[in-house]
Amino acid sequence: MDEYVKSIESQVIPLNVIDTQGSFSNIPFVFFYENVDAADEFMPSVLLQNSFFRTMQEFPVFAGRVKSKGIGNVSIVVDANNINMPDYVEDNSSVHFDSLKAAKYQWSSWPEGVATAGPMTRANSDGDIKLINVHVVRLLRNSGVMIYLSIPHYVLDGEAHMEVMRRWCTVYQLMATNQFDAINELPAYTFDRNVLHQNLPDERKPVDETTYRTFTEYSYLSEWFAWISPEWRGYILSKIVAWQQAEAHLFHVSNASVESLRAALREHAHGIDSISVNELLLSLATKTLAQSQMQSEGRSFDGGVASSGDGKLPVAVIFETRKHLGIERQDYIGNVLIPKIVIQPLDELEAPTTAESLARTMSTFKDTVQNLDAPLIGSHIDMVTSRPSCFTRPITRFSRSKTAMSFVYDIMPDMYKADFGNGRPEWVSPIQPF
Repeated sequence: MDEYVKSIESQVIPLNVIDTQGSFSNIPFVFFYENVDAADEFMPSVLLQNSFFRTMQEFPVFAGRVKSKGIGNVSIVVDANNINMPDYVEDNSSVHFDSLKAAKYQWSSWPEGVATAGPMTRANSDGDIKLINVHVVRLLRNSGVMIYLSIPHYVLDGEAHMEVMRRWCTVYQLMATNQFDAINELPAYTFDRNVLHQNLPDERKPVDETTYRTFTEYSYLSEWFAWISPEWRGYILSKIVAWQQAEAHLFHVSNASVESLRAALREHAHGIDSISVNELLLSLATKTLAQSQMQSEGRSFDGGVASSGDGKLPVAVIFETRKHLGIERQDYIGNVLIPKIVIQPLDELEAPTTAESLARTMSTFKDTVQNLDAPLIGSHIDMVTSRPSCFTRPITRFSRSKTAMSFVYDIMPDMYKADFGNGRPEWVSPIQPF
């Protein structure tokens, strides 16, 4: 840990609106490792901690603090004389790995207190927003280990989050085999937000009207929300989440189920075999949300009569765009998520889900999914860059609708590549709620 502290140099890393538009939440995942061979030394504590802090030398951004100046101008400020130390905790649990496996890793079977940071980005009891939280839970009789890794969206997106975990695994294995010099030869990361602008094309394509209005229409609430400090913003959102008593659900969708759905849609949806799994799930989830809200209001579908209220369901479809910009191999640690806002008619979504009605919903998302390219991304980045306070506008706008929905369309990285040398994790899960 001393080497880590000595390695940190003072610097300022300016964030952009692509970072701040997702800054309200953390990215928290838990990795489950089983001690299959009942080894006496299974993922030893000292090696885990030492390799973690050696890994942190490659990510000096986590030693900084979130600072805002004016409205929407946010930076990570790293002060070598006042480091925001990563939160690393390890403890033992009375829960056996077999119990978790028998319960199919349901949240109710977990030991208490696994998540040392909540779903929203907020300050801890010391008044600091920690930029990385790790909790190692050693299970009963050394039967396995759970590793909780949470990082605020301020710093990075899901792809970069997984890169942190992969690098920790690599450093762990190199230290375990005394290959310390090889650690210094690993590729370096870049945190320079100019990478996005440097890889934008000269060509531009107009942003769709709904997305444009969402990010450009002024409101006093959104301006105030952008003006208050990150600590206050996180406190307010955490209280709202607690007040709502949000419930989270985690579903496993098998490949067989997806192929069965494709088969049912084949005569109603042209080119069904080329449609991605995400596009199928986006359409299905949107209809399910609308129908669930209808039932909660005590209504039933009566042959297509428009629902009460404005009869619209806003959906933010969020895309990971590294490949679109050609930076997937540049080891960029930051956010590359671009949202497109779509308004769907509730009367269509509330219609019973059949192959035919689902195909119609898929067709309305077609342009949203297929129209994303580098010129459109460039226009979106231009739009938000010229309006640094606009990062709060989608959340304040969506708060007016009880049926608003976000769908992260990007293909998540293979989280099961997080191998510390004893095999891939048995299960990877977000926390509840997420």
